[in-house]
Amino acid sequence: MKKQEFKGGIDLHQDPALHLRGIDNYKNVESIHPKRVYIPVQQHIGEPAEVIVSEGEKVFLGQPIAKMGEGLGANVHASISGEIIGVRSIDQGQGDEITCVVIENDFREQPREIHHETIDDLTSEMIVERVEAAGVVGLGGATFPSHVKLNPKEEIHTCIFNGAECEPLLMADAALMVTQGEKLFKGCELVLKAVAAKKGVIAIEDDKQEAIEVMRKLCQNNPQLSVVEVPSVYPQGSTEMLFKTITGKEVPAGGSTRDLGYLIINVATTAAVFEAIDPGIPLSHRICSVVGDVKKQKNIYFPIGTSIEDMIDFCEGFEGKPSKIITGGFMMGKTVDTMAASLTKSANGLIVINEAHDEDSTPSPCIMCARCVEVCPIDLLPHQLEKAYLKENWERMEKLYADSCINCGCCTYICPARRHLAENIVAGQQVMKERQA
Repeated sequence: MKKQEFKGGIDLHQDPALHLRGIDNYKNVESIHPKRVYIPVQQHIGEPAEVIVSEGEKVFLGQPIAKMGEGLGANVHASISGEIIGVRSIDQGQGDEITCVVIENDFREQPREIHHETIDDLTSEMIVERVEAAGVVGLGGATFPSHVKLNPKEEIHTCIFNGAECEPLLMADAALMVTQGEKLFKGCELVLKAVAAKKGVIAIEDDKQEAIEVMRKLCQNNPQLSVVEVPSVYPQGSTEMLFKTITGKEVPAGGSTRDLGYLIINVATTAAVFEAIDPGIPLSHRICSVVGDVKKQKNIYFPIGTSIEDMIDFCEGFEGKPSKIITGGFMMGKTVDTMAASLTKSANGLIVINEAHDEDSTPSPCIMCARCVEVCPIDLLPHQLEKAYLKENWERMEKLYADSCINCGCCTYICPARRHLAENIVAGQQVMKERQA
C-alpha cells in the first residue's frame, strides 16, 4: 500500500511552542501497585455496567465486579485482588460523579481461574465471546466495546492496526509495541480470524523506529501481516486520517471504513484481545504515559481505577506549581479538577502543566487569517463553523458539515487569536444532535 500524507495537520513533535518535554526512553515501563483502586462502572460507550459485588467481599484479580446489561456496554473487572471496601459515587473531575467499586489491595495479585487455547482451537464466535467476557473496549480513546467491533455486519478484507500515536508526548502504544510486541502480533492474528480478513497492516509513525523494527521482525514469517510507516503528523492516529494515509481513500460521509471492507483497531486493544484469549485475562491493566511537569516522567503499567494522585506520587510529585491536569492527549484530552479521579480503560496519557507553561488562552476577535482552514485535516471551515455556533445558526452549521469535525483541535492550536474553535464546534455538534433527537 502506498504511503501518502493527508491534507492539513500539524507537526507537533517539532513545535518549539510546545514547551513540555516527553519521555526519552519509551522502552522503560514501570508497574504501580496502589493501596486502593476506585474502579468506575462507566468507562465505555453505552450504559453503565451493573455492580455485582458488595462491601466486605473478597475478590480475585480479573474477577467480574460489574456486568453489562442487554444494550451496548462492557463488563468491568477487579484490577487487583483484595477486599471491596465500598461502592460509592466519586467525582471524576469533569463535573460528574460515577459509581465506583473501591478495592483495598492485598498485594497477592491472585488471578481468577484462567484458560489456555491456541488460535487453531478457536472459531470467530468464540473469539468474540471471550473478548466480550473480558470487557475489552477501544483503548485508543473511543472505548467502543470491542466484541461489537469484531462482529461486523460488513465483509472485511483488511484490518489496519493503529499504532500511530500522534498525540505529542504520549508513548504508551510505542512502549507496548517494544515491550509486548509478541502479544500484539498474536492479537493481530486473532482479530484477522475473528473478522475473516485476509490481510492486516500495522501502522506505526516513522519516528518510532524501535517499535517498527520489533513488529517487522515478528511479522516476517506471516504473509498476512505487514508493517507500514506513516508520517508523524498530527492527527495521523485518527481513523479518518490513518485510513486516507494507508489506502488513499476517504471514509464515506456518514459511513465507516467497514463499508469499504476495512476494520481499524488500536494496537493496545489488539493486545488486550490476545490476553482475553490466552491466558484468558480480562482487561484490568494498561500502559499510561505520565508526562509534562512531573519530577520523573514515566510509562506506567497501572491497574484500572488507580487515582491520579497515586500516579503523580509514583512520578515523585509535581515539577513546579500545577495549573492543569489532562487525562488523554495534549490536543484531545480532558482537563480534570480533582486528584481523586480514577484512571480508566481509556487513559493512555496523564499530562501535567504547571503555571509557568500554562499560557493565557483568552480569545480575541478573529483576524480572518485562515490558518485554521489550512490545518483542518477534514477540509472544513472552522472559523465559519464557530461563527455559526455563536449565532445559533444550526442550519448553517449543518451546511458547513459540522458533524464531520473529528475534534482534533488543530484549529484551536494554530489560531493566533486564541479562539476556542474546536470547543465551540463540538458544542454545536451536541446541540445539533439534541435538536435532531
